Amino acid sequence: MAIIGSGPTALYLLKYITDNIADLKKEISNITIFEKEEILGMGMPYYPKTTDIYNLANISSEEIPMIQESFGDWLRRQEPNLLRKLNIVDFPIDDSEVYSRVSLGHYFEEQFKKLIAILELEGIVIFQKVNCEVSDISKSLYDELTITDCKGERYNYSTVIIANGHEWKGEDKPQAGYYVSPWPIHKLLPKKNDSYNFPIGTLGASLSAFDVVTSLAHRHGKFSKVNGKLLFELHEANPDFKIILHSAEGWLPHLQYEQKEPIREIYRHFSRSQLLGIIDEDGLMSIENYFNDLCRPALLESFRKDRLTHVVDKLQDLKFSFKDLVALMSDKHDYVNSFQGMKEEMIPARNSIEHKIPIYWMETLDDLMYSLNYHGELLSAEDHLFFHKEIMSFLMNVIAALPLQSAEILLALYDANCIKLKAGFVSFPEDAFNDGVTKIIVESPAGEKEELTYQLFVNCGGGKKLELADFPFQSLVDEGIVRAASARFNNAADYKSQTKSVDKSSILSTDNGPELKLSGIQIDSSYRTISKSGEANNFLYDINFTHTNGLRPYSYGLQACSATSLILVESWIAQIIEGNDVSEEIETITELYEDIDGL
Repeated sequence: MAIIGSGPTALYLLKYITDNIADLKKEISNITIFEKEEILGMGMPYYPKTTDIYNLANISSEEIPMIQESFGDWLRRQEPNLLRKLNIVDFPIDDSEVYSRVSLGHYFEEQFKKLIAILELEGIVIFQKVNCEVSDISKSLYDELTITDCKGERYNYSTVIIANGHEWKGEDKPQAGYYVSPWPIHKLLPKKNDSYNFPIGTLGASLSAFDVVTSLAHRHGKFSKVNGKLLFELHEANPDFKIILHSAEGWLPHLQYEQKEPIREIYRHFSRSQLLGIIDEDGLMSIENYFNDLCRPALLESFRKDRLTHVVDKLQDLKFSFKDLVALMSDKHDYVNSFQGMKEEMIPARNSIEHKIPIYWMETLDDLMYSLNYHGELLSAEDHLFFHKEIMSFLMNVIAALPLQSAEILLALYDANCIKLKAGFVSFPEDAFNDGVTKIIVESPAGEKEELTYQLFVNCGGGKKLELADFPFQSLVDEGIVRAASARFNNAADYKSQTKSVDKSSILSTDNGPELKLSGIQIDSSYRTISKSGEANNFLYDINFTHTNGLRPYSYGLQACSATSLILVESWIAQIIEGNDVSEEIETITELYEDIDGL
């Protein structure tokens, strides 16, 4: 067996292999792990060469699925000198606090080593190939897969699991000060004894944009606390330093809140049988029925707990739709000045955290969307279009939680007039990267266009949706072993009216009629890749979120890393012990989902 990548998804895969080693050791004699970096187990977002000590992990110990020990317990037993190097200076360690990304990376690295040691004690031979990026995968003559590394060396395996994490497409243009992603963050930092005495732009106001903000702010000024409030003072050498966040909606993320159940579950708010009951005779589940039958009762209960009676009144009207709810709760988050809005939100958010008062509606909706994510193959093409157009932005901007520490940094910069949020859709003209600057066109929500130039502009909008031509292992595409993800139309006869704004190349002609091409590749419920002929490949699994986010659009960070890996391992166990192919029928995969909840 080969695993490509050694980040958190691979780490949790090894954990669940270890947990089930008594059943799996007859099937797995050796595991080869390919890692393009020199350190195994950390993962790109937590790797010291990629991230910065000022970047926060955005997840607390109580939200991280257990490995060998909790993140909080690991921190508590570290030496003070190491904690200082990891930018951990506030004590005691609190399981509900967030800490630096590099500290989480060191924790993952140690957990990885412990899992490897356990597997080796069980007689599993582990080959660790570091500084060894896989350049391609192809089918061999002997019903195996051939892995080719960057040195041209070739290896054959009966089973390959792709878990290689984040991928960023496009090229940086440093001569114009443009970067396609913030990573590695060190490329954005000024040289020693230098600084940026000019405005800096980011595309997006996401969590990764705040990594750029924190890294640059700490190098252009000084933070201090006065009477419990965080303040920022610019260095005299760079009085014109300022960061402009460009956001299409003009939103800043909602703030961290107390959760009653920090670990998401697939069937927390409804049962497996209830979900099966809304699947129609064509094998599809409509978002409308999902919202009305499964979400509405759970949301009504949560809004009652939060004492938001005006929302309860609206939800009790069956004509009040999912889209209506998104519009209503978005309006609560839509401020004339988002920084002033964040200041207002800080009071109830801090009260929620400090006094352990959950915000039920946000947690419940997050749970419900997490569940929907794992049933994405049941959605029609129309519902996939609806979800991305009407729901996804709301989830990423309102439900995604910004740690209070990050919010304090943003507000300190705002009070010092060193940060600004600009609403509008950003595009790049043909001459965007000439004359040593990056030129952008900003179209405001009112339709007005403005041209701006930046000496440093960072794209923090996340990786582009993966197309089949961008899949990193093109031999698998050429050989028909993987294919593009797609979804069938609920109303094939009227699909043209549903897709007027969709590029014609996104409509696929299949034996089953027209289908909508989604981003990424096709997988089944246990993450087996699907061939061009429609057959599941028992020898090739893909648990990389960027490869599968067409069918799984709302993955939930480290918790999704854990759940995805557990689903994969449990599907192996079901086949080995019970002889069940969990991917063949929805009934069997939902049984598996039910089994993993709460583990």
